[in-house]
Amino acid sequence: TLVVPWLVERSDRDMLYGGNVFENMEEQEVFIRRWLADDAGMPVEAEEMKILFYPARYHKYYNSIFALGDICDLIPNNTADVCILEEPEHLNWYRAPGSSSWTSKFCHCVGVIHTNYKAYARDHAPAGFLAAPLLAGVNSLVVQANCHKVVKLSGVLQEFVPGGEVVENVHGIREVFLKEGLRRAATKKALKEKSANRRGVYFIGKLLWAKGFDLLLELETYYRHKTGEHFDIDIYGSGPDEEEIKRAFNGGLSEEGNGGILYSFMGSSRQQQPLPVNFMGRLDHSKLAGDFYSVFVNPSLTEVLCTTTAEAIAMGKWVVIPSHPSNAFFEQFPNCLMYRSRRGFVSQLKTALENDPPPLSDELAQLLSWDAATMRVVTAAAISERDAARSHRLNRAKEGKTLKMKKVISGFFNTASSKEESSAVSNHVASFGSINATATKPLPVQ
Repeated sequence: TLVVPWLVERSDRDMLYGGNVFENMEEQEVFIRRWLADDAGMPVEAEEMKILFYPARYHKYYNSIFALGDICDLIPNNTADVCILEEPEHLNWYRAPGSSSWTSKFCHCVGVIHTNYKAYARDHAPAGFLAAPLLAGVNSLVVQANCHKVVKLSGVLQEFVPGGEVVENVHGIREVFLKEGLRRAATKKALKEKSANRRGVYFIGKLLWAKGFDLLLELETYYRHKTGEHFDIDIYGSGPDEEEIKRAFNGGLSEEGNGGILYSFMGSSRQQQPLPVNFMGRLDHSKLAGDFYSVFVNPSLTEVLCTTTAEAIAMGKWVVIPSHPSNAFFEQFPNCLMYRSRRGFVSQLKTALENDPPPLSDELAQLLSWDAATMRVVTAAAISERDAARSHRLNRAKEGKTLKMKKVISGFFNTASSKEESSAVSNHVASFGSINATATKPLPVQ
């Protein structure tokens, strides 16, 4: 069963999804099943998988979705066996008072952590030096209370459960990216003949300053300092900081917001020359298959393990990324060029612009697939009977402390801004059980 949020307010759906707004849960379910069958190449799963929606609200300030009520109450007890929580800390920041822990609901609960919220808070939240350790403590508490085993996608993340967590890449990529890599490998001779042509450089991802756009500005400036010119790059994506980022790359300084602050860190106090950057809008990464783009640049240091980096590697493109714990998994691939300094970036980018990327071997390409990722998650999620018994004892001992903390945590991340909104939330939760009954039945893929 796939458990996903349903944004109960139309205004939330408009804000988050833009033009792709679902009128009801049935439409969203049809979209999910069609995507699985057509884009992900999983027609059997698209037909057989159960989908369960939980009511949620989008909070603009946190740029996050929070559940309304207790998700566990929507899951029948006779199906509560093994649960995989994507971002268990995020799912449990805001919990309904009196709700039970996931570990008491399920026999085995695995938390997969793939976002570095501590780094986001430290570098981009107001008073980040105070917010980061506070958030880290909250994360540790809610993860320990709701997970039997924790899987971190890379070692850059904080410690959550001492002795009860492993570092493993349990994410894969769609087959369409692997097929593109095979195509490029098969036509490598033809690509060599075209080596004099332009090798496009691009980035794709959410337009947030936290994704490393301040670093990209610095790299552009340093590249010009060393070579006499900036490098051209096309940027795909959209996000909350889009206008600020565009203004910074176009030579303008922001009077407020992260854009102005980050740009001032670079020692800039005057109008800058516009950079050779094109903002191309949002696009599925698979649409960038082909020979026009050969170089993917991603300078982010806040990622845990970047999916778009894995997709670019699979497509047989050069990937230029910093040497960082979040990128450790990618070191084994021959088309991955890592740098440790700005000087190193210039050298690696010049290498990518002057040479064709080497093709991946079948063995390395297989490591990026979902089949390989599934095997890794099964291994990483396993727990011995002795550890299970120990975890059960510890969870019972911590249960009392956790209950005392719930009101504090719920209040810290409370998305309700008024008594009226809190009342509206209660009404949504009260009526959602009957609404959701129509959504749990699989719909045919049309």
